[in-house]
Amino acid sequence: MERSKTMKNRMFLSGAGKAVALAIGVSALAGATDVDARTVRFTTQLPPHNFAVKNVEMFTKCVSEKTNLEFQIFPSAQLYRDKEVPQAVSSGAIEMGMVTTARFAGTIPAMEIFDVPFATGMRGDVVKMIAPGAKVRVLLDDAIAATGARVIWWIDYGRTVFLSKKDKPIRQPSDLKNMKVRVLGRTYGEFVEVNGGAPTLTSGSEQFLAYQRGTVNAGMTGVASVKSRKLYEVMDVTTFTEHAHIEFVSLINENFWNGLTDNERSTMMSCGQEAELANRQNVSNIEQEAIDFLKSKGGEIITLDEQELATWRASGKPVVESYLKRSGELGKKVYDAAQSYLK
Repeated sequence: MERSKTMKNRMFLSGAGKAVALAIGVSALAGATDVDARTVRFTTQLPPHNFAVKNVEMFTKCVSEKTNLEFQIFPSAQLYRDKEVPQAVSSGAIEMGMVTTARFAGTIPAMEIFDVPFATGMRGDVVKMIAPGAKVRVLLDDAIAATGARVIWWIDYGRTVFLSKKDKPIRQPSDLKNMKVRVLGRTYGEFVEVNGGAPTLTSGSEQFLAYQRGTVNAGMTGVASVKSRKLYEVMDVTTFTEHAHIEFVSLINENFWNGLTDNERSTMMSCGQEAELANRQNVSNIEQEAIDFLKSKGGEIITLDEQELATWRASGKPVVESYLKRSGELGKKVYDAAQSYLK
């Protein structure tokens, strides 16, 4: 007999009263007791209303409706900052979490392929190279699996943009000279350095304050974050170079995964595929909504012509060489596989 389930959302405040955790659980399980259900904690640096967190909610709802697993989503870096997530999940300190590929720089340098300037082409190229079963995807998923975590699905967070101010907007590589620039990973930082800037690695949850306090005077982020993190309040110019793409991976601890039933594992994978497809289909619209919103707030949107883009591409070539040098054999395989989609 099929058991009916009622989804229930609850909001929890941390002890400090500021961070919020959204717990998505299953209640009223006919014919089941509380003992039957298990809780899966999911950490993310992103705020609750962010589109990527909504994608996580889609996944957890899908799994909860088909299994006895309950989920608690902890947004806004309440439990772990983004740089801490890979180790937290791999060690089993938490069951699941999402993190950008850039945060694997220290353990899997090849994961930085999406941060290498212009190495992965346009969004359509990226979609193809990390589709389930595609060579780039397989190489990177396998590398993560060796760390004690497993990828359930990928989340496209959109194109990387530069943020600056109208008194000193970023339009060409030389505009980065002597600027303090917020970056979200090592390779992003190298791109700034080769163009004469000073990179500052800053967690996504901390970038608003970094701009507000003048710790940095420019930065990189995903275009949707400019709206969801209210960065338009402190930065009023957005430059579309599309030099990199921000990809999140949603991870589960391997030991926890091995303790799940066959049905729970297959359900997680199928729900992950549904969430990934929905994300890929929606992210372009989400970006356009963010762009329209920024314009409505008086923000300036800079788009580049082909000659300007050629200048940016040329400026990033040393970063490509650096990536290949430090990422070893795996990096070379990933880079070559990525380039095969651009031909």
